[in-house]
Amino acid sequence: MNVVIYARYSSSGQNETSIEGQLKQCYQYCEEQGYNVLDEYIDRAYSGRHANRPSFTKMLRDSKKGTFEAVVVYQLDRFSRDKNDSVMSRAALLKHGVKLISATENIGDDPAGGLLESMLEGINEYYSRDLSRKVRRGMNLNAEKCLSNGGTIPLGFKTDEDKHYQIDPESGHIIKKIFEMYADGKTISEIADYMNGLGYKTSQGNPFNKNSFYTLLKNKKYIGTYTYNGTEVANAIPRIISDDLFEKVQERLNMNKKAPARSKSKAEYLLTTKLFC
Repeated sequence: MNVVIYARYSSSGQNETSIEGQLKQCYQYCEEQGYNVLDEYIDRAYSGRHANRPSFTKMLRDSKKGTFEAVVVYQLDRFSRDKNDSVMSRAALLKHGVKLISATENIGDDPAGGLLESMLEGINEYYSRDLSRKVRRGMNLNAEKCLSNGGTIPLGFKTDEDKHYQIDPESGHIIKKIFEMYADGKTISEIADYMNGLGYKTSQGNPFNKNSFYTLLKNKKYIGTYTYNGTEVANAIPRIISDDLFEKVQERLNMNKKAPARSKSKAEYLLTTKLFC
């Protein structure tokens, strides 16, 4: 039987090694069953609670071609963690004669197998929603304590083992210099050239460019303000620059934002001076 393998991991606590483990188990299962694997469909850092995943939707489209008869997954929760999406997606596969097979869950084709499958789908959906609730609760608790909720730490900061924001001694002075240069009238291009000339990097470890500064120059963390879900807490984290310097930069940003509208050049029209009413 010709089959394809679908593998997926979400962005929480999983990575590329999760894909490797899934593929290894699926290939081993297919070899034992005598299945011929034609292709792999892999979604990296996509939640199973939504069917709108690039490789997943491509797999559903490709099922119409009739080239494979089954989709093999490590477990049913890799296929979907939403019961409604799972039912609809499986129906789309079955419409074209393609069935779903779990490599690690012994699910038969009899009514008992159907019942087990339905129970597993319900458990998977419950687990996903419960995990999401716990993650949100953890992030809210972190926010109450003004702790980092993960993601990219802004340039100039680092976090300690307890997730408290601390000024990074290696890059904190860079932030102050950027704000001072912009407040003194330097252009974004001039600041980028200056920083790159000294070998400084962005928080992502990349050279500076024009796009590196617009979010940075508006970030209130640099004046000690912690922001989460629209709520701001002043003096919650160590500040890098003064309020006065921050306000000077905001004033200049606003002025430059309005400047293009005042300096638009007049459009040249093809029939100007040639056609009259």
